[in-house]
Amino acid sequence: MMRYVFFLFVFLVGTIYWVSTKHNRFEERKPINSGNEVKNHVRLIREKETRVIDESFIEYKKEDDNYNESILRIHSLSDELRILKGKELFNKLEGFWLSCKVNHTCDYQLDELKEQLPDSLFNLLSSFEVLRDEWLISSQGISKDIHFLEKIEQVRQQYENVWGEYTELLFEDEFQYYNFRAESISLQQVTPSEYIEQIDILFNQFEEKRLDSYIKSNSAKFDYAIDNMPDSFSNEERESLVKDLSLIYLTEQERADFNKREMQIKTQNHEVETYQHQLSELKARLDSLRITEYSELSDKAWQDEYQRRIEEFRIEFFDYQ
Repeated sequence: MMRYVFFLFVFLVGTIYWVSTKHNRFEERKPINSGNEVKNHVRLIREKETRVIDESFIEYKKEDDNYNESILRIHSLSDELRILKGKELFNKLEGFWLSCKVNHTCDYQLDELKEQLPDSLFNLLSSFEVLRDEWLISSQGISKDIHFLEKIEQVRQQYENVWGEYTELLFEDEFQYYNFRAESISLQQVTPSEYIEQIDILFNQFEEKRLDSYIKSNSAKFDYAIDNMPDSFSNEERESLVKDLSLIYLTEQERADFNKREMQIKTQNHEVETYQHQLSELKARLDSLRITEYSELSDKAWQDEYQRRIEEFRIEFFDYQ
């Protein structure tokens, strides 16, 4: 009987404990058992995961796009370096170093280009800055007081000493222009009636060699033609040729501007000639007065009088002009 009562007591205590803990667990979970709250909780988790994935994808795509763009630029540069010559190649090489230094990508780009360029061209690219600086320093020693043909040879020798095998590649158009200038010397031997025909022949050769970066327009051709007229031509011959050349190479507005400048120059030259002539006449009169009317003046007094007369003349002349 006592054993039965004991088991009954244990059963009742266990039942009470079980009901109590079950109720507490239900109370603890109750806040998240709402259907809407569960859905919201799941939605927030998924949105956060989606946002992280999207941000990672965007960052990856941005890096991938930047990489692809960089590769395309390098391939494009490689193609250009293979094709370009002369001044255009020189400018492209110089631009490469300016750009990569700003962006801190010189080593990376050189590594990529090394795989794409011929060894000779890559060596030129990688050593360009050193050679250019050496070239700029050495070119300062070229004499300016020598005949033009001698100067060309001196320039070529100096370029070859620095650039070696790359001289023709980098300066082909420059030396072609020098040759054109040298051929222009032959114009000094032509007559006025031959001049326009001969200068036109030279310009045609010039265009065939694609040297338009040196003489960029018809007005530049006009200036070149005038500057290279033989000194033996008379003023009348020069004026006649200038008029004919202006009709060939200048527009109507350019001719009007040129004629206006020429008139201003002629006026200024006339003023200078008149001034010098009248000043010479005044000095001659003063020299004559020194030995006649002013013979008794001391040297100092005469110098003061002489300078006063000269200064008066200058003031009157320029005030009148």
